[in-house]
Amino acid sequence: MGADYGTAERLRIAPARLLAGCYVDVGRGVGATTLVVGTARSGSTWVAELLNHRNEYRLVFEPFRSDRVRRARPFRRGHYIDPREQDHPLAGSIDALLAGRVRSWWTDRQNRRRIATRRIVKEVRITNLVPWIRARHRDLRIVYVVRDPVAVARSWLELGWGDDLDDLLAQEQLLERLPGSGAAIRELAGGELFDRHVVRWCLENAIPLTAYAELGLHLVVYERLRAEPEREIDRLFAYLGRDPDGAHASVRNPSATAGFPRRQSVQISEDHRRRAEEIVSAFGLTDLVSVGSGARRA
Repeated sequence: MGADYGTAERLRIAPARLLAGCYVDVGRGVGATTLVVGTARSGSTWVAELLNHRNEYRLVFEPFRSDRVRRARPFRRGHYIDPREQDHPLAGSIDALLAGRVRSWWTDRQNRRRIATRRIVKEVRITNLVPWIRARHRDLRIVYVVRDPVAVARSWLELGWGDDLDDLLAQEQLLERLPGSGAAIRELAGGELFDRHVVRWCLENAIPLTAYAELGLHLVVYERLRAEPEREIDRLFAYLGRDPDGAHASVRNPSATAGFPRRQSVQISEDHRRRAEEIVSAFGLTDLVSVGSGARRA
């Protein structure tokens, strides 16, 4: 899943990739990191680039992708660890990746900063690790990006992405934290691919969304950012204690991942919206997200 390139494309972008890896990061530890996290196709790259519109940060792109980053190999999509397990065997790897102690063509692909004292880590695979991370790093700035699950499912379908449900449904500890039984959740996942994508969205978002206030997350709702950019940008930069100077103009720029080639066009029917509402309701998320409101193609 994601931006996988053929040989010709890799050769074309090789000079830029080499340059992106030419940097010195003198930021110390996780304290120099701002984490931008959300489900794939929710706008996390857009928000990360918006925060870095003046190139003040080193941008670390998805360091928890297990097939691209050696240290991330033990992590599965939607990996969940009980926040009380602070001595977990993966604790050191999580801290290292959050602190930017990684170099690869994948993670450095969008970096333009040569000498960095702080960084943005942008990630789409660790939504369920957010409670564990917050318990460990109380002062870490975490920006959580969420988008209408119907729009996200539509994007995944058009890109031809798989649903990765096996990784999520195999985590009994994760299922135990969610409303209903594991059997009921697996039954919801037995529908057509659109339904499975919505179930996956719920499995990746239910835990952090239902506790976002107590976790001290700054919630960025994709649809609100598009509808009221000035207001949402001011809120976002206030959370980070920064001046948004220039960000209001940058919000109109498409993200680096906006142009992924679509394999097909998908029409969202009222039946799709109804099924999505039923699934989201089963996870107790009805009051936290507007289902179907952002289903038009952005």
